[in-house]
Amino acid sequence: MSEKTAEDQVRELRRQVQVLGDRVGRLEIGLFRAVVTVGSVALVLGFFLPFLSATEKARGDDDESVALLPTVFGISEAGGGPFEEEAVMAAVVVGVFALAILVALIALLRLFADAVGTGPVRFARVCGIVLLVACALGWLLVFALAGHFDGRVSAFSPATLCFTVGGGAMLAAAALHPTDWRD
Repeated sequence: MSEKTAEDQVRELRRQVQVLGDRVGRLEIGLFRAVVTVGSVALVLGFFLPFLSATEKARGDDDESVALLPTVFGISEAGGGPFEEEAVMAAVVVGVFALAILVALIALLRLFADAVGTGPVRFARVCGIVLLVACALGWLLVFALAGHFDGRVSAFSPATLCFTVGGGAMLAAAALHPTDWRD
């Protein structure tokens, strides 16, 4: 029976460390890509899910939900009533919010590219922080409207939840971004 020399044992340990390092690297890449994918899907879904929705108590035959994209594109249908200017201003604010979310989505998807430096990672982090602050304001608006309309508006906003998940995923992706796995 042959026994391994000290050099053989060190060589074997170095090989095992290299194999473990490769496995950890693959797991980090998989986790990073999963976080970016979840954040991207959440941001895209948020555009189409209702921002505000009527409760069963207030709901009639038609759906009374308010989604982000239809609100932005419904500016022309603001009507000629006494609150036309306020409706246009609200649509412009929602449009700016939608544009900020689109910029955040592009910043998040940019992290998938080859040779990403620290600039895009920092920009994604800033977009994530701005998006989370905007989501906090969105949640305040949802809760305020739910309280104001006395149970006719739901206090749960699927769109704001998606945008919040997307903002959190952006911060996580910026923190998890591997700097040396693309060489």
